[in-house]
Amino acid sequence: MEEEVFNKQEADGLTTMIASRLGERQQKLERMESWEHESGKTRVRPIYIVSAVAACVAVILLMMPFGKATSPWDDLGLAVPSMTEYRAATPDLSAIMEMIDSKDYAAALERTKQALELSDKSVKETEDLMVGWADEEMLYELEQEMVMNGEIRWTYIYLLVTLDKKREAKKELKKYLKNPAYCEHEEDAKALLNAL
Repeated sequence: MEEEVFNKQEADGLTTMIASRLGERQQKLERMESWEHESGKTRVRPIYIVSAVAACVAVILLMMPFGKATSPWDDLGLAVPSMTEYRAATPDLSAIMEMIDSKDYAAALERTKQALELSDKSVKETEDLMVGWADEEMLYELEQEMVMNGEIRWTYIYLLVTLDKKREAKKELKKYLKNPAYCEHEEDAKALLNAL
């Protein structure tokens, strides 16, 4: 079957007008297609830019340390306290150390506070008993209680600093430094007090 070619001279007015309108329509469709193609390119560019920015932000966040800023304790490079049990009557000390190891600082702080209050009470009672007289056994008991009290207080200070309770930590540091004979970490305590 042969395809008929449109001949403008042989066509009547209506056919010429229809052919003209179809030609205009085709031109409009071609222009619209080229606009969509061009606008599609410009839409893609912002997506690439946003993706690149997001990737850069992700890399920066990965490079930055997460969590809160270091504490004065960490800044000074102080070691995490390690309490030694002096008596069988202090099983709480090992429980406190387990809480610290598992980073349950709030629970460790509460337990340490209780242990410190008991230790303070025991020191006071022993000192009160020694007012009238003191033998070697009582002196030894008081000395052991004071050493343990110092260790518990140092651990309590560590937990206060770790939990950002600076005001209470300063107060406890001053108590700790009042008795240099039982202040095993005296230089560290002074540096920490200055840092706070």
